[in-house]
Amino acid sequence: MPSMQDLGLDARLLKALDQLEFHEPTDVQAAAIPEALAGHDLMVCARTGGGKTAAFILPMLERFLAEDKPRSSTRGLILLPTRELALQTQKAFEALARFTYIKCGLVIGGEAFKHQVADIRKNPEVLIATPGRLVEHIEKGTVDFSDIEVLVLDEADHMLDMGFAEDMHTIASRCPTDKQTLLFSATLKHIGISNVSQNMRSPKRLEIDAITEGHSQITQERILADDDKHKTDLVVALVEQEAPKRAMVFCKTREQCQSVSNVLRYKKLNARYIHGELSQSERKQVLNQFRDGKLQVIVCTDVAARGLDIADVDLVINFTAAQSGDDHVHRVGRTGRQDATGKAVTLVNRLDWNLMSSIERYLKIRLTPRKIAGLEAKYTGPKKVKASGKAAGTKKRKDTSAKGKKPANKKPSKNTAQGKAPAKRTDNKQSSGEQSQKPTPRRSTGNGESPMKKASPRRNTMSTAGDGSAPLKRKR
Repeated sequence: MPSMQDLGLDARLLKALDQLEFHEPTDVQAAAIPEALAGHDLMVCARTGGGKTAAFILPMLERFLAEDKPRSSTRGLILLPTRELALQTQKAFEALARFTYIKCGLVIGGEAFKHQVADIRKNPEVLIATPGRLVEHIEKGTVDFSDIEVLVLDEADHMLDMGFAEDMHTIASRCPTDKQTLLFSATLKHIGISNVSQNMRSPKRLEIDAITEGHSQITQERILADDDKHKTDLVVALVEQEAPKRAMVFCKTREQCQSVSNVLRYKKLNARYIHGELSQSERKQVLNQFRDGKLQVIVCTDVAARGLDIADVDLVINFTAAQSGDDHVHRVGRTGRQDATGKAVTLVNRLDWNLMSSIERYLKIRLTPRKIAGLEAKYTGPKKVKASGKAAGTKKRKDTSAKGKKPANKKPSKNTAQGKAPAKRTDNKQSSGEQSQKPTPRRSTGNGESPMKKASPRRNTMSTAGDGSAPLKRKR
């Protein structure tokens, strides 16, 4: 295994790495840094927790240190999907650049626009941004990307999933065509990745470890549950039994987050929740408390599933099954960071079963069944299971065979009995020259007798003698 010294980095960067106790590069760093230093555009597939943040920050810093351009505008742009990931990347950037003159600016939603404009006017060498807010700055003309040399698209698949494809195109189109683009993604098979790569210059593909390989160092279990109340009881029991230093509970909805967090706090456990509707300052405060060890449990939606690097997360609990195998991997990836061991438990009720089966099939894994004494579920799984592992439906198929058809009970028409072909009808109308077989609507006499025939509105009903005999035909 090569050391950081073998990557040919500037002495100031090596000094920062030494203080951070980064002595050996991870797999993604060893593969990506030399190629990036050589100037190649890269498309890198790497799982979360593999150290990819340093894999794009270090070559960017090395490039800017090797060629100083004091009169240029911003030279590097790092684009990320979420505010939390942007804040974390800013922290990593400042740690790696601490012995250099290179500064970075932050452009994310949820913070004052005018303060960001003031930071941009300081002309930082690198901007770290989320797509939505950065496009706002582009539209207002507060940023200048004419000198961009390196564009980083981190968690590109997640940005595409969040609907930022158009924003990514807008941002990339404002950068010079000869820029270097470094794309990092959990998968390179995303339907939108090929469109993004069309603007890259003969990119090299580096697949370090596929997301479908899962996390071999993480123990993955499943516990059957009846409903949300039962799941909440299971979460409390798991936290008490496992006694993790830090635990993360992933929910599908904001309401679930708040409800589970409130129950944990009622049970005297140190817990708080985080979701997208909280203000940026509240989310930052909760995450900082969790990182500092002031919180044992954080209950969150998938807003915290991607990219957050929080050390010593011992336990991950999926209150609801993830919507996809990729989302499951990112949730579970909050534990077992840097090849450490961890545990992930998924709570599965009737609504979660098929999602869990799809995840197992996609990742080629099997979650180990587990029970909590005294909290066993009445739900024991589907009665019938398909070959895919999903629950078999209970709806009976219609019998379309000849045996299953009921015999026709229709009386033959007069024409059919006489050997004549029945009259054809088209769109409920009769062909010319044929009279309708449909009975004429009738009005009741009101005395229980047979209803009278409805008189035609265009027929002359006057009798010749007024004695009730047949009416005269109307003259044409």
